[in-house]
Amino acid sequence: MKKIFIIFALIIAVLFSNYANAWFTISPLKYEFEAKPWTSKKEKIRITNDDDKPITLYSSMETFMAWDVSWNPKFVKIEDQTDSQFSLSNWINVEDKNITLAPKETREVYFDLNIPKNAEPGWHYAAIFFYPWTPSWAQVAMVNRLWILILVNVEWNVKVEWKLDSFKIGNNNDNKDFIENTTFKDFPIIFETIFENLWNVHLKPNWKVTLIDQDWKTLENIWKERLLSTAWAYLWEKMVDYIPINDSFWNVLPKSKRKFDWVWEGFWYTILNDDGTKSVKFKNLTEYYADKASEKAQFLMPWQSINTRTVEKKITAKFELSYEWKDKIKKDFLDSKDFYITYEEKYVWINYIISWIVIIIIIWILYYFILVAPKNKSKKEEELRKKIIEEMNKNKTMN
Repeated sequence: MKKIFIIFALIIAVLFSNYANAWFTISPLKYEFEAKPWTSKKEKIRITNDDDKPITLYSSMETFMAWDVSWNPKFVKIEDQTDSQFSLSNWINVEDKNITLAPKETREVYFDLNIPKNAEPGWHYAAIFFYPWTPSWAQVAMVNRLWILILVNVEWNVKVEWKLDSFKIGNNNDNKDFIENTTFKDFPIIFETIFENLWNVHLKPNWKVTLIDQDWKTLENIWKERLLSTAWAYLWEKMVDYIPINDSFWNVLPKSKRKFDWVWEGFWYTILNDDGTKSVKFKNLTEYYADKASEKAQFLMPWQSINTRTVEKKITAKFELSYEWKDKIKKDFLDSKDFYITYEEKYVWINYIISWIVIIIIIWILYYFILVAPKNKSKKEEELRKKIIEEMNKNKTMN
């Protein structure tokens, strides 16, 4: 009997899976407001049924908060909340709790935001969820649940305070765990930062790490930077001479920490594919500095050659952080940390074989003109003098 029930449940779940996996979209994905206590606001959400079948969607509100330093999101239902200091899910009312959309239909759903008189100053967070109906007992069904984020800043005593909890350089071991390190033989090299927000306004920290070698030269083409529109939409990427961190401008919520890991994979360069498109590839440390040496090799003198040696070079990671908060006031923070890279370097040096040949030739020329040539000249002059004397004596005898 139990097996029959399980089979029946699976059949019913498959029948409902068309609704559970129905594809729909919502926009916008985020609302961000400035509001005062005892005020109200009405906004709308556009929902589109992208499927060829009708779909019924339900809605719910939950608190949105940061969970751990990796900023894995955590949503808490209203009835499960223990601390509502930054929550606004119980201030939101969706006018249509559930709607049925025809195939390819788009409809606007309105929600009201009512700020209470005694609202806690600072930022408050919530998420409005939309999901298709599925039987509660049909656990095999996968619910396609989408949401929008609501961020509301209740004005008054808004404060900002933060600190850089840590700035580390390292790499991953075989278990993919981050290990802090100071010497690297190859890529990838990971820059890990933990930013702590200490007060009641969320921050969008954005900073960059510039790498400067011991010759005071800035390393070039080391990473790419995402460029966003004013509406935070992705536009394109560009190659830059620094490592941008949080170029997507993710928030760090109040009284929470967030970890940012950025991986330096190598020196970027582009190639042209056979189909006319471009691809990006990486040079490792040895390749990068070998190319630097090959540029010099084009102007080698006959007595010069390219040799290889193992080099340890100090790199200074210059950390520059900035963020904006209320009234667009900009805050800056600077720090730096040294690490070392080891690689095989090609360098220009003397070609000893050719050099010795040149030296021998020069010595022989000097020897000839300084010793041999003058000696031969004196000998010929002496022979000529004797011959002249003999001729003179002979002429005297004949006379």
